[in-house]
Amino acid sequence: MKHPYPIKLFYDPRDQSWIAVSDDLPGCSAGGATPIEALQEFECAVAAWLEALEATGQPIPEPTVLQHTSGVG
Repeated sequence: MKHPYPIKLFYDPRDQSWIAVSDDLPGCSAGGATPIEALQEFECAVAAWLEALEATGQPIPEPTVLQHTSGVG
């Protein structure tokens, strides 16, 4: 992915489509018939979302750093 924001991908049975969102980008989402399509559409949505922020002089949010765990504890 071009933009390093963590993505949540889920299936919405109501809409019968896959949805991609990121908590780092409130209000930015995209959907598609397949997970890949939703991710591709989300990439376009993120680019447009960031362009809109820049155009209005708003700050670009920093991506959340993901915590990796081994599952061993």
